Amino acid sequence: MAEKDLQRRTEPATQAARAIRSGATWLGLLLAFAAGASAGWIGGRAVGASESGSALASAATALEEEAGAGATLHERMLALDPFVVNLLAEDAARYLTVRVELEAESPALRAELEERLPQVRDGVISVLSARDVADVTSYEGKTLLKHDIQERVNGLLRDGRVRSVLFTEFVVQ
Repeated sequence: MAEKDLQRRTEPATQAARAIRSGATWLGLLLAFAAGASAGWIGGRAVGASESGSALASAATALEEEAGAGATLHERMLALDPFVVNLLAEDAARYLTVRVELEAESPALRAELEERLPQVRDGVISVLSARDVADVTSYEGKTLLKHDIQERVNGLLRDGRVRSVLFTEFVVQ
C-alpha cells in the first residue's frame, strides 16, 4: 500500500516534469524556427536590396546615357552667378544669397540655357523674391523652391528640360 501511495504522489510530479520538458522542447523549436525565418528574411532583403540597387544604378546609367548622349554631368551642369534678393518680411529687411546650378538633360540644352541666360536669371529672381523668410528656412520650403525654379526655367525652354536644381550656397540674413 505504501508503494501505491508513493506512486500516486510521484506520478503528478513526473507528469508535470514531462509537460515542462515537452513545453520547453516546443518553445525551443518555435524560437529556432523564428530565428531562422528572420535571418532568412533579413538576408533576403539584403540580397534583394543589392540586386535592386545595382538594377537601379544600371537603369540610371542607361537613362543618363540616353538623355545626355553620353555627356558627363559636368558637361550638362550650368552654374549661375549668385543671386541676392530681398525676402518678404514684416519686421525688418531680410535678404537671401543663393548660388544655383541647373542640371540639363544634354549639353545642347545647356547651350540653350546659356543663350537664354537673362530670361533664366529673371525667372529665378522672380521665384526667389516672392518668398518670405519662413518659406526658405525649412527643408520643405527649400524643396518647394527648387521645384518652382525648375518649373519656371522649364517653361522657357524649347526642347528638353532641366532635370534638377541644386543650391550650392544658401544664406538668409
